[in-house]
Parts: sequence; structure tokens; C-alpha cells
Amino acid sequence: MLGYIRDLLTGAIPQVEPIDAEDGLEQWIAASFDRWSALIDPLPENVGPRFPNGYYNFAYEIVGPAKQIPLTQLAETVRASVVRYTGWPPFWYPTRKGIKPYLADGTVECWLGADPDTPVEARDTAHSDFWRIAPEGRAYLLRGYQEDSGDFPREGQRNLAPGTVFDATLPIWRVGETFLQAERLAANLFEGHTTIRFAAEFTGLQGRSLVRMDGMRHFRDGRTARQASIRLQTHIESQAIGPNLPEIVHSFLAPLYALFDFFELPKQLVVGELNRMRTRKF
Repeated sequence: MLGYIRDLLTGAIPQVEPIDAEDGLEQWIAASFDRWSALIDPLPENVGPRFPNGYYNFAYEIVGPAKQIPLTQLAETVRASVVRYTGWPPFWYPTRKGIKPYLADGTVECWLGADPDTPVEARDTAHSDFWRIAPEGRAYLLRGYQEDSGDFPREGQRNLAPGTVFDATLPIWRVGETFLQAERLAANLFEGHTTIRFAAEFTGLQGRSLVRMDGMRHFRDGRTARQASIRLQTHIESQAIGPNLPEIVHSFLAPLYALFDFFELPKQLVVGELNRMRTRKF
């Protein structure tokens, strides 16, 4: 723990050497995306659950000595691993009939885009998550942009069309919460020392402008992404996540923000937003 505190103070990020069999996580990501593609196949074109303006996904693989948890207890373990700081946490575990998680191919799976209580044309891009978690310690989350949803606050009451803006604070919250959820799932599914291989992909970025929609900080107009997508990845000790979260999130997300006309992600912004997230001061 003293080492983690020292790393936090110096800005160092405690990482581990790359894990062997690197294609395992890639196969999980590909299989999970194929599973989602099959679920949305019957839906009409351009509806919210298809994420017509882009999406982001998080995927990770925990490596370590696994506990022998019966498949019947996996759902409760997953639910106990949810980290809820914001109103829409990653891997949210609903209990309402029609959207609650279910067992599929040996994983706990949830698809909010199939909500039977909402007409398909009215299902919201930002609330049509697809996620799955396997007992071996692999997880996958696919989500549309909140910026493209009807309930997203509009800066200065301007009419901002879906696919045109990228909020500067939301990725910090979402990535921070997901790292903390991975840390908790590792503690619930594994024993002793664990490491996590973590990957993220953001798509539909080309033409989006970097903004901050809550009005707390102004960004110079015109910072626009010209690249359509980006893939990010890291590997880290699970036990280092909590004490070093700001450094981990900053290092992980910096290449994403640089796409917006070389914007340099301020460390203080990450520290401040994660503090707001953890203290629920939105």
C-alpha cells in the first residue's frame, strides 16, 4: 500500500508486464460484438439501440487465481460488483422483468435495448446498453453516447444534433467507474494478486467537437476530431486501481482527447472530475 501511495504522489502508474496469450481478450471482444450484432439484427434501421452515430465499448480480462464460484451464484456476484457513483453506472444490474440480466452461453448477459415496455423507435441511444460477464473474469460493455440522447443538456439551449459533440467529462466518469467495477469484480471472483488487461474503443468521433455541457468550464470552439475511432488499452495490477485512479484514467484517456486538435487533457480536470464522481457532487 505504501508503494501505491508513493506512486500516487509522484504520478507514476504501477503497471505489470504484458500478459501472455494476448488474443484471449481480442477473441472475447469479437465474440461479444458478434453477439450484440445478432441481437440488433431484427431491429429497424437507425433506431437508438443500433447506435447509428457511434458507440464506445469497454472490455477487460482479469488474470489470477480464481475462486470456484458456482454458475448459479454468478449473477449475485456480478450484481455485488456494480460500482454506483453516477446515475448510469457501467454494468448496471436491473431487476425489472424484460431487461433484467439472464444466462447466455455461460455468461451473465444484459441488453437494455430490448426493453419491451418502450416502443423500439423510442428506445434511447444512451440507455440501450449491452453487457456480458463471464465467470473466468472477462467483461464487455457496449454503450451509445449520452451526447446523442434526448435528455442530454444542451449548451446555451442550442439545438445540437446527434453525432456532433463529445462531452469532455463523461469519459472520465465512465472509465473511472469501470476501472473501479473491474477492481471489485476481481476481488469477488478471484483470490490474492490479480492483474487486469483493459481495452476501450470509441467510434463515431469524426466531426464531433469537444465541449463541456454543464457550463463549469469553457472549451475553445473548433476542437474537432478528424479520426473516426480510436482503440485504447492498458494492463495494470487490480490492487493499484483505487489508490491510483486519477493517474490511471489520465494516462489511459490522453490519446482520445488528443484527437480533438491536439487537446492536452489536464491532469487537474481528471482529478477534479473523479473527486466529483466519488463524492457525487454533480
